[in-house]
Amino acid sequence: MREERRGVPQRAPWGTLPAREPVSASAYRLIRDAILHGRLAPGTRINEVELAQAWSISRTPVRDALRRLEAEGLVEAVLGRGMVVPSLGRADVDELYELREVLEGLAARRAAERATSEFAARLNTYLKAYGTALKQGDVDRLLAVDDDFHTSVAGMSGNGRLERAIDTIRAQTHPIRLRVIGVKGRPAKSFREMAKLTAAIRARAAVRAEAAMREHIGSLRLDAGAVLQELDAVLP
Repeated sequence: MREERRGVPQRAPWGTLPAREPVSASAYRLIRDAILHGRLAPGTRINEVELAQAWSISRTPVRDALRRLEAEGLVEAVLGRGMVVPSLGRADVDELYELREVLEGLAARRAAERATSEFAARLNTYLKAYGTALKQGDVDRLLAVDDDFHTSVAGMSGNGRLERAIDTIRAQTHPIRLRVIGVKGRPAKSFREMAKLTAAIRARAAVRAEAAMREHIGSLRLDAGAVLQELDAVLP
């Protein structure tokens, strides 16, 4: 069956469906973007009927989009509620960051082995951009540059499956990352850790690059745990 398309973009609470993109792809991208940028907070129920009505489309492409997001761990089916943006507990965060340490550490090793001068220059550009955002206190820019940096390292690994696995795990940690970036001294610490990793990759020191990435993710993991501990202390 051919996928539904539309000629006139429709307004929706979480964005506008582009006229020249398949409906299910648009729905997936816009809902995913809303989750990753905190517009859909953990615990939020996603009503496929209401969303389909808001976008003036059938429920099928919305359902397809939610199934893709469920497979990525960005939504979960809850009995009696339907699809919900999951809330992360301490055990979830520990598991996710443990996976990030292993997977992104491997990606950093591979990236160092395959690094070109152009790639090293790109990492330097990201590092400078991060430093500028740090001085300006621009949190949105810090998060964006951090995403670009980590995505580039994963891409340079040359392993498509590894790259996709990292993207999925990083997406699941995004809600806590929005809080971790606010920990006092965290952006400056990340800058130093990213600089250490960049130096290792530029030197094509694969073992050192893997260790630097694992150290960076481990440091983030500790701050994520501290954030959750503070939340537990203030929540009833």
